[in-house]
Amino acid sequence: MLKTHSIKKFTFLVFFLCSTLTFAQKAYKVNEIPDPKNNGGGWVSNPDEILSADDVANINSSISRFEKETNVQVAVVIVNNFDADQEDFDFAYELFNTWGIGQKTSNNGLLLFIAKERRKYRFITGTGTEGILPDVKLKHIAEQNLIPAFKENDFGTGIIKTIDAIGVIILNPNNKSELNQFFTQQNESKDLEKIWIPVFAIILAFFGIFKFVNKQAKKTVNLNAKIKTDYEKTIISGCAGVFMFIFVSIFAMVFFNGFGLFDKITLAHTPYILYGILGTGLFFRYLFHISSLRKAHNDDKNFFKAVTDFNKKNFWLVIFSPLLLFTLINYLFKRAKNIDRFKPILDSKNQEMIRLDRDINIEGKPFLSGGQRAEEVAKTYDYDIWESADHKEHIIKQWPAEEYKDYTECPKCSFRTYKLNKRVTVKAATYSHDGQAKLINECSCCKNVEFIKWIVLPMLVESKSSSGSSSSGSSSSSSSSSWGGGRSSGGGTGGSW
Repeated sequence: MLKTHSIKKFTFLVFFLCSTLTFAQKAYKVNEIPDPKNNGGGWVSNPDEILSADDVANINSSISRFEKETNVQVAVVIVNNFDADQEDFDFAYELFNTWGIGQKTSNNGLLLFIAKERRKYRFITGTGTEGILPDVKLKHIAEQNLIPAFKENDFGTGIIKTIDAIGVIILNPNNKSELNQFFTQQNESKDLEKIWIPVFAIILAFFGIFKFVNKQAKKTVNLNAKIKTDYEKTIISGCAGVFMFIFVSIFAMVFFNGFGLFDKITLAHTPYILYGILGTGLFFRYLFHISSLRKAHNDDKNFFKAVTDFNKKNFWLVIFSPLLLFTLINYLFKRAKNIDRFKPILDSKNQEMIRLDRDINIEGKPFLSGGQRAEEVAKTYDYDIWESADHKEHIIKQWPAEEYKDYTECPKCSFRTYKLNKRVTVKAATYSHDGQAKLINECSCCKNVEFIKWIVLPMLVESKSSSGSSSSGSSSSSSSSSWGGGRSSGGGTGGSW
């Protein structure tokens, strides 16, 4: 009985030793290392279950944050042993390039390879990460965090502390500007291949449209080129608004990282951005053409007809510049308000009178007085002159014009040509002394001037450009479902414990 019991114990001991030897001799080849991207999409390969599930989850969470905020890809591989014919550097280097850790266009990968039985660790860096994670720094991180824990067989704590220490460097705002020199979106090269056709098509389409509009604009004759129209004011205001938007955008990007708004812009958005820019340009080109029509026609009826004809032929421009829709709707309201204005009126014989074409008789002679013509020039009133067919009767209709609210009646000549609080510069301000201006009320008809007060114009101050830089955040991305095709030139460090 005792002999049988001894045999069982011996058999169990032999089986245990054989199993242990077999397990210890399990040495992975590169193609046998499980790729975490094919097993749940994590960052940790732990085939021998040296790390606990909680440790793996903790490491995956930290590395996912790296990729989301900086686009860096980090892989952690821990096994008991690997191919006996290879050194740890050769094995880790081959594994890095086999998987393609990091983005293809930026090589921003990092591999931490650990062999428990050989008591070896090895960092492999992509060319894009060598700048902020040089060999010396990685060696220091390992000596401070990884090796002390590994000596206590606490592999989970050692790796977590090491990844956290690397994260302090990667996520440091002072390093982001350097990271941005290398890190680009994973699909940038693919996006470039996809967008060049729509970009080319958009450019070609808008080139033809601008050429078409310019051809029509050449037919417009500017009779009153010096007159500023409301459309020109809109163009000036619009250009100023666009310039201000660009300035504020650049300021926000430089000093506030764009409040995170520009992080979401990728190469794939290029066609939409280009369409928006060219569409805005087409909008201003349309306004410029309408302004030319306004100058070419002193007569409002002729102007409305010219704009209507142009819009009927070119309403399809709205497809390329939706902003035109607002202008077209505004024009329709203006034209509707003037329908009754141009309806023929009757003379004393109940016959329709003829409206004087103000493109032919600009001055309205001999029907308008000098004061009435001055009101037209100041754009406070428009005057329609109706004359009977026998030229014996005429009727003058008065209509408020664009600048009606900016003028008042002159106390001297009684025409609405009196400009209040007009500032006239007498001495311009410079960088060395103040300037001087006078505030007056002035009539453009009778030249009546009323002095109000003197105004001091502040001395000009030279603006000092702020010399400060702030690194902008890298493009964010969600956790990749695959490696990006990165490569390593052999950078990194390693050691033993």
